[in-house]
Amino acid sequence: MKSTSGRIKKIHFLKLEKGDDILSSIIKYCENKELKSGALLGLGAVEKASLGFFDMNSKTYLKNNYDFNAEIVNCTGNIAQNGKTGEYMAHIHMIIGDREGRTYGGHVLPGNPISVTGEFIIIETDSLLKRRTDNDFNLLLLDL
Repeated sequence: MKSTSGRIKKIHFLKLEKGDDILSSIIKYCENKELKSGALLGLGAVEKASLGFFDMNSKTYLKNNYDFNAEIVNCTGNIAQNGKTGEYMAHIHMIIGDREGRTYGGHVLPGNPISVTGEFIIIETDSLLKRRTDNDFNLLLLDL
């Protein structure tokens, strides 16, 4: 196990509107505010969802598309920077629910447009989280 700690710097409240893509909107907000690290929470509804499942054999994300309006039951993640490029990265997982109460979840990929509202909280920290490529998984993982 590795760990780090930091203090809460600021709490940001975001309201994504109809058509806003979750991933690109959050990254753009972080870039504009120079918000380098933090934790993320959210809820709302999406027109459709694109969620990934990391396949250990192929070391790639398998994409699952859900082409229906869904509630965002829970959305959590973190904000960090690519240790090489400085690029902002949001690692987000989301659970969606359909009208019958069935749930689906996974890694948030591009292609999750908001249908009604997306209400997110980003807890900005004073510590800088960075990601580096892990050669075992070929993923940019937190470098603590």
